[in-house]
Amino acid sequence: MPDEEAAAFTLEHLRRMFPDLMGDRILAAHVWRAPHAQPVVERGYRRLIPDTRTPLANLFLATMAQIYPEDRGTNYAIRQGREVARAAAVTLDGAG
Repeated sequence: MPDEEAAAFTLEHLRRMFPDLMGDRILAAHVWRAPHAQPVVERGYRRLIPDTRTPLANLFLATMAQIYPEDRGTNYAIRQGREVARAAAVTLDGAG
């Protein structure tokens, strides 16, 4: 699927969740393709997992690489996203 088609497909579904979303509000779209369907786990992988807190203020990271030792799965991704969102909310609430 070409990048433009993938972006249009995604926008279509985002509009189902956010009906007021207008195309002119989107500044850019980038399609990233991974060479593997899930992180490639090797010996010592746990120490390679990136922290959810980044060196940049108020920027958090939630990726499939961080759900280890579970295998890939939407349920684990949702759990990870919720945990990071909670941490971000606490941090941002305290910053305001």
